[in-house]
Amino acid sequence: MSTKPLTQNKHQRTRFQVMYWRPKQLSRGWLLFTMMFAVGGLILVEKCTRSMTPENVETMTSAARKAREAMSWIGQVRAQQGHRVIDKLDPQGSHLIGPSMSMVTSKLGAIESKQTSINPNFAAVVVRWLSEAGVKPGDQIAIGASGSWPGLNIAVYAAAETMKLRPTIVLSAASSQYGANSPEMMWLDMERHLAERDIIPFRAAAASFGGLYDHASGMTDDTKAMLADAIDRNAITRIPGQTLRDSIRERMVVYGDKPYAAYINVGGGSASIGGTAGQACLPAGLHQQISDSQAMPDCVAARMIERGIPVINMADAKGIASQYAMPIAPPELPQVGEASLFGKLTYRRSLAAIMMVAIGGVLSITVAPGRCLRFARRLRMKEQNETPSQVEWMV
Repeated sequence: MSTKPLTQNKHQRTRFQVMYWRPKQLSRGWLLFTMMFAVGGLILVEKCTRSMTPENVETMTSAARKAREAMSWIGQVRAQQGHRVIDKLDPQGSHLIGPSMSMVTSKLGAIESKQTSINPNFAAVVVRWLSEAGVKPGDQIAIGASGSWPGLNIAVYAAAETMKLRPTIVLSAASSQYGANSPEMMWLDMERHLAERDIIPFRAAAASFGGLYDHASGMTDDTKAMLADAIDRNAITRIPGQTLRDSIRERMVVYGDKPYAAYINVGGGSASIGGTAGQACLPAGLHQQISDSQAMPDCVAARMIERGIPVINMADAKGIASQYAMPIAPPELPQVGEASLFGKLTYRRSLAAIMMVAIGGVLSITVAPGRCLRFARRLRMKEQNETPSQVEWMV
């Protein structure tokens, strides 16, 4: 008996078939609802956030406003003196960016970092670090600053004024590039103008030449004369000595044995922070101890930590700005509050969890409607078949 091939049987199904899956009993309306529900849940979670603000946000805001006022006043004074802004160097027109070179310039500087430091919100950073160090209103603090970072100096002074602290300040007259390195308007002059305007009343107790070994080593006699004149015209005591060790010792004499709550360094002065080597051991931020005491050179910051005094290092403006979501080299003066440390928005985890479960349930119905329907029927039958544990017979 012969059989016909499978392909010749018209009524025989082919060996392979292509099947398209489509969920049963699901309309386009349901699919649209699923999509809209998921998108709506995402929007709800994104919109229903909550703001996390630190406890001392008012103090940080006040300090930033004080810093903005101080920066504005120095800019006005410089403009009245006839100072012309170079747009390429100082796009903000702040008058706080000095020239690339002058008779009182001590070393090279990074223009982008100096531009970044012209931001009043750095004062809020100082308030935060002081608070983390346990500093309270009325406490005494020590400050060691150079003329290289007038913007950061203003931030430190504004924070101390807002927190009602009592600082003892020792300065270095010289400045690196793009700082307060104009001979006619150095940081010592800026400090005096702020005090005379009663914006920030603090005045330095003493000042050194700054530069190499903190005594302008290698600089010309004319430069040293300019530095001496800047110290004298602002009625500040000049730190004596010929060596770096002398300068460190004399600074500690000025600071004395007061119970300081913190020591703040601004810049990279050899006597204050130990120069480049000291910056490597104590990078920008708050420090309770030295990470590598053997590599740390002798300086005021090292001696303060030995006395158990926390050290705050205000340096690396770009690094600090990146840490707290502040702009790098902003073309305009940032507004007060434009930084993450003033507070940030966070998602409501409970709401996100609820929406995830709800969206998961809707998607389950969409993907496997039959299985979900059978599961629902089982639950209904189980509820109907359940017998109460205690039955009252009616007679």
